[in-house]
Amino acid sequence: MKKKFLLIISGVILLLIGAMAVCDYIVGKEASGKIYDKVEDTPYRKVGLILGTSPVSTWNGRRNLYFDKRIKAGAELYKAGKVDWLVVSGGDYRNSENGYDEPIAMRDSLIKQGVDSARIVLDYDGTRTLNSIAKMRDVYNQDSILIISQKYHNERALYQAKHLGVDAIGYSAATPGRRTSWWRNRGREVLARVKLFIDIAKGLHPDIKESAVCDFTKVIPDVLSVSHIETEYGDLLCLKPDMTDMKMDMLCDSIPSPENDSIILTFAGAFTGEITGEGHINIAGDHVAGGKRFKGYSCKRNTGAFTWSPASGPRFYYQNYSPALDKAAEEGGMGFTQEMMIHEGKAVKTTRPLGNENVFRALCLDSDGKLALYESQGTVKFGNFIDALLSQGVKEALYTDMGPGWNYCFYRLQKTHASPQYLHSTPLPFASNFITITTR
Repeated sequence: MKKKFLLIISGVILLLIGAMAVCDYIVGKEASGKIYDKVEDTPYRKVGLILGTSPVSTWNGRRNLYFDKRIKAGAELYKAGKVDWLVVSGGDYRNSENGYDEPIAMRDSLIKQGVDSARIVLDYDGTRTLNSIAKMRDVYNQDSILIISQKYHNERALYQAKHLGVDAIGYSAATPGRRTSWWRNRGREVLARVKLFIDIAKGLHPDIKESAVCDFTKVIPDVLSVSHIETEYGDLLCLKPDMTDMKMDMLCDSIPSPENDSIILTFAGAFTGEITGEGHINIAGDHVAGGKRFKGYSCKRNTGAFTWSPASGPRFYYQNYSPALDKAAEEGGMGFTQEMMIHEGKAVKTTRPLGNENVFRALCLDSDGKLALYESQGTVKFGNFIDALLSQGVKEALYTDMGPGWNYCFYRLQKTHASPQYLHSTPLPFASNFITITTR
């Protein structure tokens, strides 16, 4: 009986191994001649689909080189004119360990490599390859696409595309050289191919939640640009709103809601105290909100001010700024006081020690005379942050409140985007001071 049992178990194991080998072979064979690994040999497709993965490995917490290679491949194809648009398809896993908002991470990395943000489409249904491809067909109305991933992943994606009636080709991003990660991913891919045939046999339907259609025939201009800038003093993130048909104000009695789709950009401005729900008296220094001037608590760090009004636009002031606040109120604008860092293109003396380390942010007048919000990428010294701004030709820089809870900030690239993107997503209940840039 024992021998018979072992023979049955061995037979089952051999059958399973054989089934996996057959599934693996069929998928690989079907993709033959449809996958390219040189940019110059790749046929043109209007839309490229980058299949998602996290920038940080969920396996060991290290940088995910598979992510980096896919981003590099997508950027090279775009810049070579092989695709006009890139759909970045993944999921939002920020609430899980080592989790990231995959589409945002992919978009930001593509922008850093020179891809026009207006040509990048975020797809949050890409939790499965099946969903990513089905959405290209059913929502984006694309029946001919270029899929971008590693070769083994492309082979399965192409089989799914054929099953869904999508004319797809693949571009193979380079596979990282770590042997352990290759074997792990390749082994997982074999099992995924078995599941592919099981899903087909069961008639599994894609699970698509977002139904927003993207018009791939025209570019909708961004009302806010995002730039990643490398400097010798530390990297910077720059958010630059197009102030045409925009208005600014200061919200002092509530926290801006992401459901308010008129908000293009919001961030904490003046220093805020820790008195829950006390509004204006909980804000450091005099300020103007809704065309009215209010008195806040005294703060010795407030050496400068920023004002905006429909008549005068954005203005920065150093030291004697009280008359400017009065003028902003008279013109129905807004204004707040903070620590001035740069004035007329030169660093000014600050009360904050230059060696202080934090993630820093500043509202600036950029080298082109346009309003911009700069943030350090990670923790840096305050003096290095100022030097980094100076290296970009910043003319004026006023500190904006930062730190856990006070760094709440979200933005939209286009007026039509219902869901915003976050720099920092969690506010404090008493952080009741926010600069808002909204559509008129």
